[in-house]
Amino acid sequence: MENQAFTGPMFIGKGLEFVKEGYVVVENGKIIDCGEGRISGAKKHSIIPAFVNAHTHIADYFLREKCLGMTLEAACAKRGVKNNCLSCASDDAIIDGMKSAIFEMIRTGTCCFNDFREGGIAGISLLKKALLYFKYKGMRAKIFGRPLYFGENFIDDCDGYGMRSIKAEKIKMRLGRSLGIHVCESKHGELEKALEFKPDFLVHMNSATLEELRKAASLNMPIIICPRSNAYFGLKPADIPAMLEEGIDLSLGTDNAMTNTVSMPSEMEYAYRANMKNVSAKDILKMGTVNPAKLFGWNCGSIEKGKDANIILMEDNFLKTHDPYATAVLRLQAQKLEIMFGGKFVHYY
Repeated sequence: MENQAFTGPMFIGKGLEFVKEGYVVVENGKIIDCGEGRISGAKKHSIIPAFVNAHTHIADYFLREKCLGMTLEAACAKRGVKNNCLSCASDDAIIDGMKSAIFEMIRTGTCCFNDFREGGIAGISLLKKALLYFKYKGMRAKIFGRPLYFGENFIDDCDGYGMRSIKAEKIKMRLGRSLGIHVCESKHGELEKALEFKPDFLVHMNSATLEELRKAASLNMPIIICPRSNAYFGLKPADIPAMLEEGIDLSLGTDNAMTNTVSMPSEMEYAYRANMKNVSAKDILKMGTVNPAKLFGWNCGSIEKGKDANIILMEDNFLKTHDPYATAVLRLQAQKLEIMFGGKFVHYY
């Protein structure tokens, strides 16, 4: 396949170092060269890596605004509105909603996502069916399932175990897959119990105490935060400055598609605006690119030689501002994006 070259202001490498004039060359789905400077014949763009959404529940997309004004417990508990509706909905309704959510991710620049999938083997199967529609668009996902009933052998059908909470499921073994768990979302004091399951990562921790954050940091435990979801349910916001101060590796996720869009630009903007006096836009950008790609083993999230060519292209003046990191985080949502996954431009309408 003939290579493609782009040049302009961009963020390079795992450190997302900004260069006013950079270039990236793509061939056979990979970045074969990149660096500072211009190359002749290259198309002019502002260039950033595509996003990775670290935590989603896209099966509930068809329930948009159904839970508006409800508490987290009423909406998402084991016998809450969400699970009752999912159990009654047709497969087609759920799959169609998933497709709409994935389209939303694509057109806002997300190339990979990690979904906590309810419903056991049957629920996992629904997401796999939805993903088949996007097979040739380059969108990829990892599925973190959970059992529909005690003893269901679901784990061989997915990539990991996405535990609801420290008390919702009875499984107390690793099951040979990656394990993530919702912890300290609505209350503190859950971390010690959660650690008994030996998780690979934690989701939320917005209500955790400083001592719990320090404990997680001492174990090098990655945390995925979902600021807009916490705000939707009126919960305590994640203390991003404290988490970063403790050296925690943070990633961003959009959480339930019934309560929030699955747009990573929206998530990054919200997280930054709520913390801009104490957190850098560069750190927020890493939470949507480099960090989640590393956490889940995706060969993307940064512009480096050998990485998958998952990049976002905009008009070349977009990043030519006083603070390109802040511009990328605060203004991306309003831009016309050209999306490239695996070296191919993605059509998302």
